[in-house]
Amino acid sequence: MYNRERNYPEDNLGRTKITSLLFAVIIAGVLFGTMVYCGRDNKDIFLNEALCNGFIKQTHSRSIIDVFYRAISWTSLLVILQCFLGFCAISQPAEIFILFYRGMTLGISIAYTYGIYGTKGFVVSLFMILPHALITSVVLVYSAREALRFSNIYVCYLSNNISERTEEPEIKLYFVRFAVLMIFTFLSAVVDCVVTYLLTGILLM
Repeated sequence: MYNRERNYPEDNLGRTKITSLLFAVIIAGVLFGTMVYCGRDNKDIFLNEALCNGFIKQTHSRSIIDVFYRAISWTSLLVILQCFLGFCAISQPAEIFILFYRGMTLGISIAYTYGIYGTKGFVVSLFMILPHALITSVVLVYSAREALRFSNIYVCYLSNNISERTEEPEIKLYFVRFAVLMIFTFLSAVVDCVVTYLLTGILLM
Protein backbone atom coordinates (compact mmCIF):
# COMPACT_ATOMS: atom_id res chain seq x y z
CA MET A 1 0.00 0.00 0.00
CA TYR A 2 2.72 2.44 0.97
CA ASN A 3 4.68 1.86 -2.22
CA ARG A 4 1.69 2.52 -4.38
CA GLU A 5 1.00 5.84 -2.65
CA ARG A 6 4.60 7.12 -2.84
CA ASN A 7 4.95 10.19 -5.05
CA TYR A 8 7.46 10.15 -7.90
CA PRO A 9 8.06 13.03 -10.34
CA GLU A 10 6.75 10.98 -13.24
CA ASP A 11 3.61 10.17 -11.24
CA ASN A 12 2.99 13.89 -10.61
CA LEU A 13 3.50 14.61 -14.30
CA GLY A 14 1.00 11.90 -15.19
CA ARG A 15 -1.59 13.31 -12.79
CA THR A 16 -1.06 16.79 -14.22
CA LYS A 17 -1.66 15.51 -17.74
CA ILE A 18 -4.80 13.65 -16.70
CA THR A 19 -6.12 16.69 -14.84
CA SER A 20 -5.48 18.89 -17.90
CA LEU A 21 -7.30 16.42 -20.15
CA LEU A 22 -10.28 16.34 -17.79
CA PHE A 23 -10.49 20.13 -17.80
CA ALA A 24 -10.34 19.96 -21.61
CA VAL A 25 -13.41 17.69 -21.53
CA ILE A 26 -15.32 20.35 -19.60
CA ILE A 27 -14.23 23.04 -22.07
CA ALA A 28 -15.39 20.83 -24.94
CA GLY A 29 -18.73 20.51 -23.17
CA VAL A 30 -18.97 24.31 -22.82
CA LEU A 31 -18.44 24.72 -26.57
CA PHE A 32 -20.99 22.01 -27.33
CA GLY A 33 -23.53 23.55 -24.96
CA THR A 34 -23.09 26.93 -26.65
CA MET A 35 -23.73 25.36 -30.05
CA VAL A 36 -26.79 23.52 -28.73
CA TYR A 37 -28.21 26.81 -27.43
CA CYS A 38 -27.56 28.61 -30.71
CA GLY A 39 -29.18 25.79 -32.68
CA ARG A 40 -32.51 25.87 -30.84
CA ASP A 41 -35.32 28.31 -31.56
CA ASN A 42 -37.20 27.62 -28.33
CA LYS A 43 -34.86 29.02 -25.68
CA ASP A 44 -37.22 28.41 -22.75
CA ILE A 45 -36.33 24.72 -22.76
CA PHE A 46 -32.91 25.64 -21.38
CA LEU A 47 -34.48 26.79 -18.11
CA ASN A 48 -34.91 23.11 -17.27
CA GLU A 49 -32.65 22.37 -14.30
CA ALA A 50 -31.20 19.31 -16.04
CA LEU A 51 -29.93 21.58 -18.83
CA CYS A 52 -28.63 24.47 -16.74
CA ASN A 53 -27.78 22.87 -13.36
CA GLY A 54 -28.98 26.00 -11.57
CA PHE A 55 -26.42 28.29 -13.18
CA ILE A 56 -28.93 30.57 -14.90
CA LYS A 57 -29.80 33.61 -12.76
CA GLN A 58 -33.28 35.08 -13.04
CA THR A 59 -34.70 38.48 -12.15
CA HIS A 60 -37.44 37.30 -9.80
CA SER A 61 -36.40 37.00 -6.19
CA ARG A 62 -35.69 33.61 -4.64
CA SER A 63 -35.25 32.63 -1.04
CA ILE A 64 -31.74 31.93 0.22
CA ILE A 65 -32.72 28.29 0.76
CA ASP A 66 -33.88 27.98 -2.85
CA VAL A 67 -30.68 29.56 -4.18
CA PHE A 68 -28.56 27.31 -1.97
CA TYR A 69 -30.47 24.20 -3.05
CA ARG A 70 -30.08 25.03 -6.74
CA ALA A 71 -26.38 25.70 -6.24
CA ILE A 72 -25.56 22.53 -4.32
CA SER A 73 -27.98 19.89 -5.57
CA TRP A 74 -26.66 19.13 -9.06
CA THR A 75 -22.97 19.27 -8.20
CA SER A 76 -23.53 17.09 -5.14
CA LEU A 77 -25.44 14.59 -7.25
CA LEU A 78 -22.64 14.45 -9.83
CA VAL A 79 -19.91 14.09 -7.19
CA ILE A 80 -21.80 11.26 -5.46
CA LEU A 81 -22.37 9.60 -8.83
CA GLN A 82 -18.64 9.82 -9.57
CA CYS A 83 -17.93 8.27 -6.18
CA PHE A 84 -20.10 5.24 -6.87
CA LEU A 85 -18.88 4.89 -10.45
CA GLY A 86 -15.36 4.47 -9.05
CA PHE A 87 -16.42 1.04 -7.79
CA CYS A 88 -17.03 -0.16 -11.34
CA ALA A 89 -14.09 -1.44 -13.37
CA ILE A 90 -15.61 -0.32 -16.70
CA SER A 91 -17.16 3.02 -15.71
CA GLN A 92 -14.43 5.30 -17.10
CA PRO A 93 -16.53 6.54 -20.08
CA ALA A 94 -19.38 7.52 -17.74
CA GLU A 95 -16.99 9.31 -15.38
CA ILE A 96 -15.63 11.37 -18.26
CA PHE A 97 -19.10 12.02 -19.70
CA ILE A 98 -20.18 13.61 -16.42
CA LEU A 99 -17.54 16.30 -16.98
CA PHE A 100 -18.73 16.84 -20.54
CA TYR A 101 -22.30 17.12 -19.29
CA ARG A 102 -21.32 19.71 -16.68
CA GLY A 103 -19.48 21.71 -19.35
CA MET A 104 -22.53 21.52 -21.61
CA THR A 105 -24.84 22.91 -18.91
CA LEU A 106 -22.37 25.70 -18.22
CA GLY A 107 -22.11 26.57 -21.92
CA ILE A 108 -25.90 26.63 -22.22
CA SER A 109 -26.22 28.85 -19.13
CA ILE A 110 -23.65 31.41 -20.28
CA ALA A 111 -25.10 31.52 -23.81
CA TYR A 112 -28.63 31.90 -22.42
CA THR A 113 -27.53 34.70 -20.10
CA TYR A 114 -25.81 36.53 -22.95
CA GLY A 115 -28.87 36.03 -25.16
CA ILE A 116 -31.21 37.49 -22.54
CA TYR A 117 -29.13 40.40 -21.25
CA GLY A 118 -27.00 41.21 -24.29
CA THR A 119 -23.58 42.66 -23.54
CA LYS A 120 -24.53 42.94 -19.85
CA GLY A 121 -24.83 39.16 -19.89
CA PHE A 122 -21.03 38.99 -20.07
CA VAL A 123 -20.80 40.84 -16.74
CA VAL A 124 -23.57 38.71 -15.23
CA SER A 125 -21.78 35.53 -16.29
CA LEU A 126 -18.42 36.78 -15.07
CA PHE A 127 -19.57 37.70 -11.57
CA MET A 128 -22.66 35.57 -10.93
CA ILE A 129 -22.02 32.31 -12.80
CA LEU A 130 -18.29 31.75 -13.19
CA PRO A 131 -17.19 31.85 -9.52
CA HIS A 132 -19.47 28.95 -8.58
CA ALA A 133 -18.91 27.23 -11.93
CA LEU A 134 -15.10 27.32 -11.63
CA ILE A 135 -15.04 25.98 -8.09
CA THR A 136 -17.46 23.16 -8.83
CA SER A 137 -15.66 22.34 -12.08
CA VAL A 138 -12.43 21.86 -10.13
CA VAL A 139 -14.33 19.68 -7.65
CA LEU A 140 -15.78 17.55 -10.44
CA VAL A 141 -12.42 17.22 -12.21
CA TYR A 142 -10.78 15.95 -9.04
CA SER A 143 -13.71 13.66 -8.30
CA ALA A 144 -13.47 12.25 -11.82
CA ARG A 145 -9.71 11.77 -11.48
CA GLU A 146 -10.19 9.98 -8.18
CA ALA A 147 -12.97 7.80 -9.61
CA LEU A 148 -10.85 6.93 -12.65
CA ARG A 149 -7.92 6.02 -10.41
CA PHE A 150 -10.10 3.82 -8.24
CA SER A 151 -11.71 2.17 -11.26
CA ASN A 152 -8.23 1.25 -12.48
CA ILE A 153 -7.42 -0.17 -9.05
CA TYR A 154 -10.51 -2.36 -9.33
CA VAL A 155 -9.37 -3.60 -12.73
CA CYS A 156 -6.11 -4.70 -11.11
CA TYR A 157 -7.98 -6.11 -8.13
CA LEU A 158 -10.26 -8.20 -10.32
CA SER A 159 -7.27 -9.46 -12.26
CA ASN A 160 -5.63 -10.49 -8.96
CA ASN A 161 -2.81 -7.95 -9.21
CA ILE A 162 -3.82 -6.34 -5.90
CA SER A 163 -4.47 -8.35 -2.77
CA GLU A 164 -7.75 -8.07 -0.85
CA ARG A 165 -5.84 -6.99 2.26
CA THR A 166 -4.54 -3.78 0.65
CA GLU A 167 -7.95 -2.80 -0.73
CA GLU A 168 -9.55 -1.88 2.61
CA PRO A 169 -7.39 1.16 3.48
CA GLU A 170 -7.66 2.33 -0.14
CA ILE A 171 -11.45 2.43 0.19
CA LYS A 172 -11.25 4.45 3.41
CA LEU A 173 -8.95 7.01 1.78
CA TYR A 174 -11.24 7.10 -1.25
CA PHE A 175 -14.25 8.10 0.85
CA VAL A 176 -12.23 10.66 2.83
CA ARG A 177 -11.19 12.37 -0.41
CA PHE A 178 -14.78 12.52 -1.62
CA ALA A 179 -15.91 13.88 1.75
CA VAL A 180 -13.41 16.72 1.31
CA LEU A 181 -14.76 17.37 -2.19
CA MET A 182 -18.30 17.55 -0.78
CA ILE A 183 -17.11 20.17 1.72
CA PHE A 184 -15.80 22.29 -1.15
CA THR A 185 -19.13 21.79 -2.93
CA PHE A 186 -20.93 23.10 0.15
CA LEU A 187 -18.61 26.11 0.41
CA SER A 188 -19.10 26.89 -3.28
CA ALA A 189 -22.87 26.86 -2.80
CA VAL A 190 -22.50 29.30 0.10
CA VAL A 191 -20.39 31.60 -2.11
CA ASP A 192 -23.04 31.40 -4.83
CA CYS A 193 -25.75 32.36 -2.31
CA VAL A 194 -23.79 35.40 -1.17
CA VAL A 195 -22.98 36.53 -4.70
CA THR A 196 -26.59 36.05 -5.84
CA TYR A 197 -27.93 37.96 -2.84
CA LEU A 198 -25.53 40.87 -3.34
CA LEU A 199 -25.64 41.23 -7.12
CA THR A 200 -29.17 40.30 -8.21
CA GLY A 201 -30.53 43.79 -7.52
CA ILE A 202 -27.53 45.42 -9.17
CA LEU A 203 -27.04 43.37 -12.34
CA LEU A 204 -30.39 41.75 -13.07
CA MET A 205 -32.93 44.46 -12.28
